[in-house]
Amino acid sequence: MKKVYFCQENDFNTKKVYKKLKSLDLKIKVKRKGCIGECKTCKHFPFSVVNDKVVKCDTAEELYKKLYKKVN
Repeated sequence: MKKVYFCQENDFNTKKVYKKLKSLDLKIKVKRKGCIGECKTCKHFPFSVVNDKVVKCDTAEELYKKLYKKVN
């Protein structure tokens, strides 16, 4: 099972990406955590961690598309 984690401190609309992924009926684990420990990335990009690998993009919409491809 793939695990997707989002940092609650990320200010790049990743909450919307989280909600979209969570609403899909995929067999993945999607969670938001207080801090993931990727602070340098978190300050500059919308990002997520998928199975312990950082996935970052320039926009939240790009992040959603990239994550959807990875987990689907």
